[in-house]
Amino acid sequence: MIRLYAVVEGQTEESFLKRVLVGHLAAQDVLLLPRVVTTRRDRRTGRKIGRGGGHWTQWRKDILRNIQEDRTDTARFTTLFDLYGLPVDFPDLERHRHVSDTTRRADLLQESMKEAIGDPRFIPYLQRHEFETLVLAGLDRLDDLLDAADDVEGVRALRASLGAQRPEDVDDGIESAPSRRLANAIRSYRKLLHGPLVAERTSLQALRSACPRFNEWVSTLERLATAGDALVVASSG
Repeated sequence: MIRLYAVVEGQTEESFLKRVLVGHLAAQDVLLLPRVVTTRRDRRTGRKIGRGGGHWTQWRKDILRNIQEDRTDTARFTTLFDLYGLPVDFPDLERHRHVSDTTRRADLLQESMKEAIGDPRFIPYLQRHEFETLVLAGLDRLDDLLDAADDVEGVRALRASLGAQRPEDVDDGIESAPSRRLANAIRSYRKLLHGPLVAERTSLQALRSACPRFNEWVSTLERLATAGDALVVASSG
């Protein structure tokens, strides 16, 4: 079985992977091991005392730590970071941040991340635009979790504003990125609470159908245990 270490940006992403992808990938002979980035450690003991968010320098240390701890041929490494709001020290961010096609921007930044890590077992992934993209793909399930009339109306208005637009095609403006749309439309929305629940209650098939880039990443992970495909890097959607 392939061991797949996934360094993720926060607890929401960790919960999502545990609820939705761990079981699915296990059936493909891939053991998924999500790990939230470490932002602080006790100087005396080295114990983690801060998780989530932070800067690329911290993310890179965590990725490399996993790589150094498991040098076997059956280990693979990936990430789940948001394209939107990347830290300023992310590799080549300044160079590519003005690329208007966010699919192309994500591809370029993934390549920069791969070069910065320098291990062929590493499969970089940036979610276009952020984790909340997957929540937009499951608005019907979010509707089921809400009781207040204004929240339900907010979901209806958000659904209408999206129309036929794919969740991954929502723009990444400061007030129009998926997270801002959800926060503005639904007062009670809480990422850590609602995000993983919505993703879990929305079928993985539905998420993949609505989000082609996410689907390509999952497809790459599914193939890791297949001879000859183990080191294929996720392509863009």
